[in-house]
Amino acid sequence: MPPELKQKLKQVLAGRSSVDMGQFQFLNLDKVREGAGGDWERLREKVYDVSNHFIEKRLDAGDVVIRCQGGYLIIFETMDAEAAALAVSEIAEELEHFFLGDRELSLLKVLGEARSVPTEELLEIVARTQAEVPAAAKKPKTVKPSADTEPAPPWKREKRAASDDKAITDWKDAPRPDPKPEYAHRPEAVYKESNAVWDDIVFKPCWDSRRSALLHNICVARRVVKGFAYYGRDTLMGSDDRVLHRKLDESVARAAQRGFQKAYSQGWACAIIVPVHYDTIATLSQRMKYFNILQSVPEAMRRYFFLRVDGVPKGAPLGQMQEIFRSMKPFGAYVLAHLDFGAADLKRFEGCGVGIFSAEVPARMNEDGPADSQVIALSEWVASAQSHKAETYLTQTSTLDVLEAGLSVGVRYFSGEVILPETPLPEPARPLTLSEIRDSWHRDHALHL
Repeated sequence: MPPELKQKLKQVLAGRSSVDMGQFQFLNLDKVREGAGGDWERLREKVYDVSNHFIEKRLDAGDVVIRCQGGYLIIFETMDAEAAALAVSEIAEELEHFFLGDRELSLLKVLGEARSVPTEELLEIVARTQAEVPAAAKKPKTVKPSADTEPAPPWKREKRAASDDKAITDWKDAPRPDPKPEYAHRPEAVYKESNAVWDDIVFKPCWDSRRSALLHNICVARRVVKGFAYYGRDTLMGSDDRVLHRKLDESVARAAQRGFQKAYSQGWACAIIVPVHYDTIATLSQRMKYFNILQSVPEAMRRYFFLRVDGVPKGAPLGQMQEIFRSMKPFGAYVLAHLDFGAADLKRFEGCGVGIFSAEVPARMNEDGPADSQVIALSEWVASAQSHKAETYLTQTSTLDVLEAGLSVGVRYFSGEVILPETPLPEPARPLTLSEIRDSWHRDHALHL
């Protein structure tokens, strides 16, 4: 331990029988290492250098920060237990958000915990961590360790001898939630397509932020390629084959009806959003063929179906658009228009009766977090929709940052991983508050990405 750090630690412990300490443990270091390859050593030092600077800026001058394997220890000079716990929680959350904005380190998670410990135990922990830090800083040996993960911090590998105050003084592992399912563990679909380009058809629950409830489900095709899932028209891998798009639309419409019937037979009902490509209903003959499928839904039940038009051409004649959108009104409670992200000029939909405009969150926005320009684009889009007395809806909302950015500018509806993953059948309508979504996100992502 450097002399100056030793002196600072001596000062903060002087005359104290117990202290409030915090722990920060980095999770998913093994995943970052796998992606970094030969650049791992540089990235590892970047993690610690940035974290040290980040943590020290948020502590008082008398607090002590000690680096150890897999994270940091903090000894607070004057905070009580409650204040220390709050400080650790806030630092962990802010540091994790910082990593999320760095493409190289976006997989990193930070687990924070605070507790009061006797001074004697603290000194033992510090001694163990400092004894092993030099070894951790050395270059990797030619013999690879047997474990695939970053070595656990000493306080998690070593157990203190039993004592009368064991329940109070032993450092305890933070409670770990059940692992979040990997892509390979996606729910098995009920409606499968053996002879189609897509694999199956699933439902994505939709959250209404104004009512704080799950109210709708989008019915979408799904295709898994090398462990990565594609949804909706992305399952066609960019194909503009009209026949494929029409077959997709027909299959989704039938699955939406069957899913609703299954739910209704179990005693509950929910609204289902049914996507259809503009080209599928652009001509009267094609429109009538598609409407034959929708016609099978009893009129009393059609209020549970929302029809969403995808792929509206930018140069589509207004008269044609008005005819198409108006002709869909008898088959659903709402008609949606699904547009490219950032398409804020909605004047071309004048008189079409569109109740909701939707867009898909760009993958880069989910990965890197919402940029200022994207938030501005969202704000302009919402304002434009509101001028048409319509609501807005974001699909593929994968992170809490994107959700909160959408909420901040007035987006009403959201679907995607941050709300709930896809389900085999429609999810029942139920209350769901923003705080519950946040709690679920932090719980699921504290230990597993």
